[in-house]
Amino acid sequence: MRKHLRPTPSMAVAFCALFLALGGSAFAAKHFIDGHKIAKGTIPMNRLSKSVQHKLNAKLRAGKGPQGPKGDQGPQGPKGDKGDRGDSGAPGAPGAPGANPGVPVVVVPDLGSNTAPPTSGTGDQGFYLTGGGPGCGATVARGTLNLTGVGVDSNTVQGACGAAKAFDSVKLNTLKALAYDYSVNVLKGNQAPGIHITVTGLTAHSHFASGFANLDFTPALNGVTVGAQQSYHADGFAPGAKWFSTTETNISDPGGQDNPLSLSAFMTDNPDAVITQIALDNGGSSGASGNFAAQADNLIIGFGSSFTRYDFGG
Repeated sequence: MRKHLRPTPSMAVAFCALFLALGGSAFAAKHFIDGHKIAKGTIPMNRLSKSVQHKLNAKLRAGKGPQGPKGDQGPQGPKGDKGDRGDSGAPGAPGAPGANPGVPVVVVPDLGSNTAPPTSGTGDQGFYLTGGGPGCGATVARGTLNLTGVGVDSNTVQGACGAAKAFDSVKLNTLKALAYDYSVNVLKGNQAPGIHITVTGLTAHSHFASGFANLDFTPALNGVTVGAQQSYHADGFAPGAKWFSTTETNISDPGGQDNPLSLSAFMTDNPDAVITQIALDNGGSSGASGNFAAQADNLIIGFGSSFTRYDFGG
């Protein structure tokens, strides 16, 4: 007959120990991972609890050290590929006219004063010199036209001291260029070499029945303040260039000295006017006194499409 064993307290304790031993071992084998078996960097931050993440971030911030010194500049990298060509820029403003190698040059030889200058009635003549004496002199020497004195030459139709060229009644409106270079060695106020165009046939801007006048261009009238030993270029056809008539009926009328006009305005107002001579002179005035000395050269005179540069003294 099988006997039933009654468990004793000591047996109960043994069973519990055995259960815990077996059950605990089985639980650990299933859910516990030894820290030595976890490789570094294999657990991402987002797999940690929020509280652990906050603690780690705080520790990192607290442990940040000062910024280190700037490192040495690294070596230059290789040259990059050439970029695409950019768009063309807008055209620039036109430059000032330069010397035209196509303009023929005529050398005006050294000359003395001519007391009996040719007139337009003798045809298209070469240059002649006017003036004489300390108050009004002109010579061609040392490769330039030398102008002295502050006065005028009352024996000439242009009343000037300088070099003049006669023309056989050439239409004023065919004139297309008139320019020259100059410098002043001895200053007299703002006096400077100027141009006289002697004309007849004016229907406006002259109080003579013949329409006679000298059309004058002076640097002072065109806003130039002359300095000693400086080179200047004067252009009677430059934009805004002003001229006046010596025989305007009233000095303040349009075309008078106090109300100058462009040369093209004189041409428009006087379509039948003709040129009898053109003079490059000292720009003096009657009754003036004092000393003045200047040089002028490279006189350019152009009619239609034909331009000529006159080189005084070569």
